[in-house]
Amino acid sequence: MNRRSAVDGNDQAMTVTVHKFQVVEGQEWIYPVDESYFQVFFAMDGSTIPDWIPPVMKSDRLERTYSDFPWLGEYAPVLRKPAIEALGPVLRKYGQLLPLRGEEVWLFNATTVLDALDYGQSEIAYYANGDILEIESHVFKRDRIGTTEIFKLPLRSSSVYVTNIFVERVRSAGLRGVSFNPLWTSGTE
Repeated sequence: MNRRSAVDGNDQAMTVTVHKFQVVEGQEWIYPVDESYFQVFFAMDGSTIPDWIPPVMKSDRLERTYSDFPWLGEYAPVLRKPAIEALGPVLRKYGQLLPLRGEEVWLFNATTVLDALDYGQSEIAYYANGDILEIESHVFKRDRIGTTEIFKLPLRSSSVYVTNIFVERVRSAGLRGVSFNPLWTSGTE
């Protein structure tokens, strides 16, 4: 895993908003033909996958709008060729682009893992065994994020988090059918 933590003093002056991918109403969805692959996607923990075997995927376009990011889940972004062409270098900096079969799409495996969540300030629902059920309200440690644009938390099935810099890259590229949910802005905690 690629773990980052230290940042220089200039990074602290910049306001950062952390987002996660959000499904757009009517957005096209994509599924693995073999449903057992959902567990593979859900278990991605920030580790690189050296022996990737691409599953066959199928898009659900029935009465749905085209998306450069067909929806699989906030923990496993899927991208079409226009998104790869526009964002490939920054995506490769923070993870792997893994090919999928059946559709011309790639899975983004975020391999940058930051222990950036402020557990004491965030609102978190826990299972009885102490594992996290859901993060209801996020508060991040700004110094842990630095200039990182894309990351996961060191938790099983972590969402992929992106900063306002990445969101602006997506918007500037004119990519379609993608939305982000802003979770937290530095300086507001």
